[in-house]
Amino acid sequence: MIKRAKGEDGNPIGLRNSNPLLDTREYEVLMPDGATVSYTANVIAENLYSQVDSEGRQFLMLDKISDHRKDKTDYSKDDGYVISHNGNKTPRQTTQGWQVSVQ
Repeated sequence: MIKRAKGEDGNPIGLRNSNPLLDTREYEVLMPDGATVSYTANVIAENLYSQVDSEGRQFLMLDKISDHRKDKTDYSKDDGYVISHNGNKTPRQTTQGWQVSVQ
């Protein structure tokens, strides 16, 4: 969000409500392509709530992986498992050393 949207009279548009889905305040939002679009707070809240499951866990949507790289701390496939003290072979977290840029 950039700022609160205002009407021709210079006053802010919309009314606050304690229930975010009924909040009609309007905001100017900067889009990824540089355009500015007006959205009401209830639409913004609905979008945020749609990214949370019934147990309150949030998930994020991504459009694409735009770039990636790895450094010298990554593990090879051969080093992808660890032998525990009782002899069990368990997978090692193999994302170490990778950096991913997403949109």
